[in-house]
Formats: sequence, C-alpha cells, structure tokens
Amino acid sequence: MIPEFYRDLSQDPQMKALWHYVFRTNGDRKPIKTPDGKPHKLDFTWKDMFPNENGHIEVEIGSGKGNFMTDYAEKHPDYFIMGSEWDFTWAAFAHERMEKRGIVAQGNAAMLRGDVFYFLRDAVKDNTVDAFHMYFPDPWPKERHHKNRLLRPDFLDEVARCLKPGKRIFYWGTDHKEYNEIALETFDAYPTCKVLVRNTAEPTEGITTGFERKYRKEGRPIYRSIIEFEK
Repeated sequence: MIPEFYRDLSQDPQMKALWHYVFRTNGDRKPIKTPDGKPHKLDFTWKDMFPNENGHIEVEIGSGKGNFMTDYAEKHPDYFIMGSEWDFTWAAFAHERMEKRGIVAQGNAAMLRGDVFYFLRDAVKDNTVDAFHMYFPDPWPKERHHKNRLLRPDFLDEVARCLKPGKRIFYWGTDHKEYNEIALETFDAYPTCKVLVRNTAEPTEGITTGFERKYRKEGRPIYRSIIEFEK
C-alpha cells in the first residue's frame, strides 16, 4: 500500500498572498503518515484564501515567477486566480511581482507553494474551479524523471472533478515537442477530454509567460492547445 501523509495549509506570516501546503513533520523532521493509509482531507473553501471571492476561481499550474497570473489578475479584477509552485524561491518571487503591481492589495491572486496535485485532491471541493492554466512546465526530459510529469490520468481526474459545470477549459502550452505529444495523447485518451484547438492556440487573452517570451526570441516552436472537459 502506498503511504499517505499529513499535509497542512498555512498563510505565510510575511507574505499574505503566499500559502504553504507542506508535510506535517515529527521531531526528526520526517513526514507523518496517516494511520489508516487514507488521504488527509482539509476543511478548505476558496474563501479561506480569497475572503472577497465572488465564485469565479481559476488555477494556474506551475506559475514560475508569476508573469501570467499577475497580468491576468490585473486584467480581470473580478476573477480570483491561484498560482502554484513547488519552489519557495520562485513562489516568493511571484508574490513580490504581484505586490509591486498592486495585485496583493487588490486581493484577487494568491500563490500556493507545494504539491498542487495533492492540494486539488485533498482540499478543493467538487465543481469549484472555472478554468485551469498550465504553461511551459518543466518537461523532465530524462526518461528516469518522466514520473515527475504532472499530466497523467489521476491528475486529470482531479481537474475534471474540480471544474464547474459549463465551459470546462484547460489551457496548455509548451515548447517541448516530445512532452507536448505525450500530453496531447493523454488528453485524447481521457474519456471526457476534447481538444478544441490543437497546437495553434494564441496566448490566452494575449498574455505570454516569461518562458514563452524567452523561447520565442530563441526561435523555438511553441505548442498551445485548448482542451475542454465534457461533463
């Protein structure tokens, strides 16, 4: 049986739009397993993170330094967007960017530092997310690292569960040809996924990420797709 662990969500004491979702540890700083091997579910609603949220929630998977989510939150002050990053340094950088642009004061964007798959699985309630964005993630090109890629059926299960009825959209972008092919094969094989635009989608509302701008200057091909999760 694969072990399950306690993970806790907390707001950073200095950076109010940064949230940590991390292992609960014992005195030896080792993660604490759940006694029954079942996931540790959190009593979480989006109002915990966004007290003024109006019901429109979007999630960005892997926000990097926060270019997209900052521009998107600025363009849509009535939307509430949660970005996510494994790395504390990048998450803190994204928070600093949001703060300088007035987005933290605006209150409609936040960063999650931690494993977003487990956060979706164990904290986010059914039918509460309007859209997902995933742009230029680490492709983990070495075969031994492929297991770290997030686009897999169990992740899509959580995306499908979290999306609201109606227009259930996942925005995808990468410069990595092999990862893009695997990603689209995964979407195509998933029972409720329909690729609406394959490889030729424009940047979402004209907003590019930092990596995308860099890669376009280098002349790399860019693959952007729009996927619908049918209910």
